[in-house]
Amino acid sequence: MKSIEEQASFTQNLAWWEHVQDIIPNGCSTLAKTPERLFPGHMPVCCAEALNARFIDIDGNQWLDCEMAMGTAVWGHARKEIQSAAIQQLSKGTSFSIPSDIELTCGELILERFEGKYSALRFCKSGADAVSGAVRLARAYSHKPIVIATAYHGWHDWSAYGYYGQQADALGIPPEIEKSTVWIGEPTVDRITEVVHQHADKAACIVLCPNEWERDTLFEVVNVCRSNGILVIFDEVTSGIRMGKKATAGEFDIWPDLLCISKGMANGFPLGAVLGNEDLMNLCGQVKFSNAHSSETIALAAAIACEQLMKSAPVWPSWRGATEEVMSELQDELVALNLTGVLALKGTYASFCIRSTAERDFYRDPFREFMVKELASHGIFSKGFFIFSDSHTRIEIMWVKETLKQILRAWPRYQ
Repeated sequence: MKSIEEQASFTQNLAWWEHVQDIIPNGCSTLAKTPERLFPGHMPVCCAEALNARFIDIDGNQWLDCEMAMGTAVWGHARKEIQSAAIQQLSKGTSFSIPSDIELTCGELILERFEGKYSALRFCKSGADAVSGAVRLARAYSHKPIVIATAYHGWHDWSAYGYYGQQADALGIPPEIEKSTVWIGEPTVDRITEVVHQHADKAACIVLCPNEWERDTLFEVVNVCRSNGILVIFDEVTSGIRMGKKATAGEFDIWPDLLCISKGMANGFPLGAVLGNEDLMNLCGQVKFSNAHSSETIALAAAIACEQLMKSAPVWPSWRGATEEVMSELQDELVALNLTGVLALKGTYASFCIRSTAERDFYRDPFREFMVKELASHGIFSKGFFIFSDSHTRIEIMWVKETLKQILRAWPRYQ
């Protein structure tokens, strides 16, 4: 294994990338991981193994991971307590012909973490399934057809047409989907209020990503929707566990009718959940919210281990203080370098990025390309977002900060 200080070689990475495209479209079945978003030859495109906050690519190069499996590995790669729980459960079986007691145990622990805000939940296997399931529950409960969507909520028809530019035909989505989903590309209180008043008699629910809002503004939006009989769904698939033990909803003390969580709840094992109260959740059977693998036991065992780790954590997320310090210093650096009109620091301690203010498409951003290539030359892996974990040390987080400062200072000369 090479040290991260050595010059990386990408021979095997490049050979793999050339071959995989013939077998797996985009090079990966998860689009967010596709090498098409990377820069082959400058950074790794294929991982061999990972431990804690590091991974090794197929050329043997070691990297500090600032992506952490799209934020799912909140406890670090191959965390021993979680791996042990999964292995122990594996010896007992992975999926049964009748329910397993482990599903109840896991469900009770999750509901306990939310301290009585919800009384029931439904497990599933992905964030997209969780949010789509919540939408179906809202429609069945309200007997109204329209959904108001405001952000990326997964690849399913009802939301993807709007997020991906409303080109329904090109996405294989019937154009008629627009009649059942109202897409708000740049949501504001005024815009949402306008849409709510226009569709109140037919709108079942609104789906919001609360971590993308300021608390007071979110509170106003939620009140507008509720006063017009529209159910509120929080899509905390990405933010969830990364914002706090009770997600953004708990951080803000603003509770939706249905809360959707997924990434991180089982540290990379596939699991999602919808939380709500009995009047809504009792409709799960009626709306056929189900999947053959929703009650698979390995992910549930991993989730139980995660819940136990979180319960014993004195501060969660453990990286919050260090990340807020980093973001504060980076913002000061942008001001000092007179770059605030050109670059913007976006996000929270859960996940943040630095991006060009003039480029709407993040993956076409020239600053992103410059930044991730420069980071790679220092042995740091990122696609442009910075997502830390419980396994990142303060030294590692500060190393990222100092490297980013160097990159910001070099950017004006690069242009």
